[in-house]
Amino acid sequence: MPAFALGAGESQRLVDALLDGADGSAPFSVHLAGPDDDAALLSLQVAADVFLDSFGNTASLLRDEYAPLLPSMTHLLVLDRSRRTAVGSLILQEAPAGELKTFADLARPPWSLPADGALTAVDLVPGARTAADLLLLAVSPTHRNRGLAPLLMYAGWVASVQHGIDRWTAILDDSLLRGLHGLTGGAVRPIASSHPYLGSPASTPVTVRMNPALDLPLLGRMQRVGAIAASRVSFCPRLAPAVETFQALGPPSSARLRPGTPRVREAALSG
Repeated sequence: MPAFALGAGESQRLVDALLDGADGSAPFSVHLAGPDDDAALLSLQVAADVFLDSFGNTASLLRDEYAPLLPSMTHLLVLDRSRRTAVGSLILQEAPAGELKTFADLARPPWSLPADGALTAVDLVPGARTAADLLLLAVSPTHRNRGLAPLLMYAGWVASVQHGIDRWTAILDDSLLRGLHGLTGGAVRPIASSHPYLGSPASTPVTVRMNPALDLPLLGRMQRVGAIAASRVSFCPRLAPAVETFQALGPPSSARLRPGTPRVREAALSG
C-alpha cells in the first residue's frame, strides 16, 4: 500500500487492532512503531491529512519528499480511545547525520548551505548517529489545544533518549518556534534563516538539544510533561519501560512534578 494513502476502512481496522491489544483505560493511547509496523501506516496517514489541511501538501508531494526515508522512520502515534481514531503523529528519521533530511534540504535552495558546513555548525560529522531528524508532527484539527503536541514531543523525546540520540534537527514552521522554545526552555537553536518551505510561508532550520546527562533543567521540564500526561495517557508496551526509565533520571521526583510546563501550539510541523 502506498505511503500517505491509507483508506478509511483500513485505518479503522488498524486503530481497532491497536486499541484492542492495548492495556489501560486512559483517554489516549500512545504507540511506538518502527517502519514495518502497521501503526506506521496510521502515523503517515494522520500526517497526510493534517499537512493537506495546513499546508496544501498532497499525498503525492509527501511521497516525493519522504518515501526514500520510510525505512529509517520511527513513529509515535496517539489514539483517542473513546472515538477509536488516530489523532496525532510524530515521525523521526534515525540515520547517520549526513543522511538526515534537514541537511539534505539545507544544501538546496532557498538555503544552499553545503551539508559539511551545516554539520559543522551543529558539531556533527557525517557518520554520527547521535542526532535524529524531526520530520513531521501532526495533530488532528478535532484535537487541537488538548495537549497532544507536547505529549507527542515528550514521547518522541523519550524514544530518542532511549536510542542514544542527544539532539534533534528539523525545519520548523515559524508559527511553532515560540511554543517549542517555551516547552524546552530555550533548547532550540536556529541553524539558518527562515524561508518558505513545502507550503509553509516561513520555516527555520533548527537543532534541539536533549542530552539528559548534560542539562538537568531541560530534563526536569520534559519529565514534568510526562508527569502531567500520566493521568490521561497509556503508553504501549514498547514505550512504557522507556518512559519509566526517563522519569527516574536526574533529580528527585519532587523536583520533577512542579506544574507550569508550557504548551506547544498544536499544529503541523514541517521539516
